[in-house]
Amino acid sequence: MAREMMNRHNEDMFDAMNDWFGFPRNFFNDRDLQSIMPADVAENDQNYTVKVDLPGMNKDQIKLNYSNGILTVAGQRETFVDKSDKDKHLIHQERSTGHVSRSFRLPNVQVSEIHASYNDGVLTVTLPKQTASTDNGAISID
Repeated sequence: MAREMMNRHNEDMFDAMNDWFGFPRNFFNDRDLQSIMPADVAENDQNYTVKVDLPGMNKDQIKLNYSNGILTVAGQRETFVDKSDKDKHLIHQERSTGHVSRSFRLPNVQVSEIHASYNDGVLTVTLPKQTASTDNGAISID
């Protein structure tokens, strides 16, 4: 069920908004976000499994929250210092500090049983399903 909800796109609406407001054609395209924080979401009868690539982040820089049927994954890199070029002769730099965040609509999750782990730059969150959910809250990462 959640798979259909996540895959549902209303391209006509976004195209109309782009035309109406004069936004570039890819203004509402989430491909840019996917290249920064790529994720896979899988579902079976018992669980949702979300895998998010967060290379270069420490576990303590990642925050997870599940509230009202939405899993939010956020990462913050406070500092990035590359001391390999002391004279600042960089000719191209793509690594930087900043904040990234993504949200996934995953309904009917048993919040107290959510499990997260972070290994080799990949965050894996397992969200067990239940019939009704009223739990909300922060999630710790192993």
